[in-house]
This record gives sequence, C-alpha cells and structure tokens, in this order.
Amino acid sequence: MDAITTEEREAIDAFMAQRSVTVVAPPAPKRRGRPPKNPDAVPIDERKARAAKRALAKLPGVRDRRRFKAGPIANGSYAKTAPADATGTIYPTRVSPVLEGEAVLKDGAHSSKIGGDVLVGRLRGAKIFTLTLEERATCPRSCRHWVGCYGNAMQAARRWQHGPELIDRLANEVAALCAEHAHVLIRLHTLGDFWSVEYLAFWVGQLDLHDNLTIFGFTAWGPGTPIGDGVDRVRRAGPDRFMIRTSNRTGTWGSFTLDFPTEAPRIGDALVCPEQRDANAGHVKKTHCGSCGACWNDDRPIAFICH
Repeated sequence: MDAITTEEREAIDAFMAQRSVTVVAPPAPKRRGRPPKNPDAVPIDERKARAAKRALAKLPGVRDRRRFKAGPIANGSYAKTAPADATGTIYPTRVSPVLEGEAVLKDGAHSSKIGGDVLVGRLRGAKIFTLTLEERATCPRSCRHWVGCYGNAMQAARRWQHGPELIDRLANEVAALCAEHAHVLIRLHTLGDFWSVEYLAFWVGQLDLHDNLTIFGFTAWGPGTPIGDGVDRVRRAGPDRFMIRTSNRTGTWGSFTLDFPTEAPRIGDALVCPEQRDANAGHVKKTHCGSCGACWNDDRPIAFICH
C-alpha cells in the first residue's frame, strides 16, 4: 500500500477544515384532532409507533418501497466459504466493467435489508443508493472474513470493476442524484472496500461538492494503514456525513461480528443489528436499514450476527 500523497492529504484536510453542513430533517407535522380521552387504553410504545407512521405518511414520497420485505436469516455461521488463496470473488462472471445505460449506484429499494428511503431520524426522507465492488479484490488481506465473506452467498450481485472508469461514472451519477433528490445517502460498499487512498479522496471531494450527500458503510482497513487512517481523519472531520465504521473492533464507530444468533438487543457496549434480530424473529416489524438508522445516527458500536 503506497503512502498517502500530498495532494490526497490536502483533499482530506480541506474537508476537515470546511466541517461540511449538516442537513436538518424537515419538521414533524403538527398534530391534528383531539387527544384520546383515555390515552392509557393504548400502550405508549404502540401510540408512538402510530404517531411515527402518521408523520411519515405526511412526508411526500417517504414510504417503504422495498420489492421484497423478508431479509436473510443470520445463524452465526458462514453461509459459504471461499478457498483460502482466493484473491477475488468466487463468481468472476459477476464482475462487470462500467456499462453504458446501466447505473452503478443502485436504488436501495432492491435490497430487502437496506431499503430505498430513510424513514426515521435526522436523515428522514433521504433516498438510499448502494455501490457493490468485488470482494477481496478491493479488501485488505487482513480482513477477518476473507474466507467467509457474505459475498460468497451473493451469486446474483453485480460487482463493478474498480478503477478510473468507475470513478468517472460515479462522479456523474452522484451529481445527477444530488440534483434530483433533496438528500442522498450512499451505502459504501455492499461488497468490497476502499481500494486506494485516491479512491477515498474521491469520496471526500464528492462530499465537498454536494452538501446533500451523506455516506455510510464499513471498512476492514484498520488503524495504522493509509486507508484506515484516512477514513478516521475524514470521519472525525464530518461524523454527520461520513459514517464509515471500522470493522472487527468495538468502541466509537466500531463494528464486529457474532458467531452465534441472539435475541439480546445489546452485547456489551454494542447494539446488535435490529434488522438481523427482526429477520431471525420472523420479520414481525419488517425492519430494514431505512427504518432503523442505527448505523448512521450515532457512533456506538454495532454487532452483526455472522451469516
């Protein structure tokens, strides 16, 4: 891994100096009608849920647009493993160059886990888009899940070849999406990771260009690596817009995996992924990233059940 260049450090420092603007969620609609005569007749949690649902219904275009509502079950073990000497996906035919007429940033509504719209919290109303790269080919060899990456079970996923052509396309698509929507939230990366400091600096530049852009996701690049240290610098500069968690650790902006299923909402100081817990319980609440928001709403660590 090459050392960070002067130009790349200047790009990151410029972002830190600007302390980019936080997008404020629209105010909650005013309550209409009389309060119930006997509010205790309905449990408080149910009343809050009903109120939240009514508020969301009044926001134009904010609804659960997912094509499928049931996410995968997480049982604490790898669904499939790759050879230890693998250097890319085990589905090489699913790696594609940038194509004319096909967007590389996909609507999150196609994912049962992620969802296409933020329904709660400070980013309520934001449109969610995802980017999928090739696992292992863009990841550090030190990744704890090199062999058991959940991408091994995602044969249908289209992985985009990383490189200059992808960066050029991303710049165009981000500009178009940010012009079309009031707020855009991009998940980096459904599969894959930051493949270079230059690529990380590209996203820093996009945050500078578009005040209504926010990013969340995970990286396996740890402290002491050029990319890992760069992620930390950008995250400290803009924790409300660059919510990239460091994998395989607890603590602030950390995330780690559990090798067992659990119904417990917390493990130590970490929140156990609400979407996974709901999926394992039968999708009763139909939880997804857009209806949860834990990964971007605060910096507490998140624990994920291995799958």
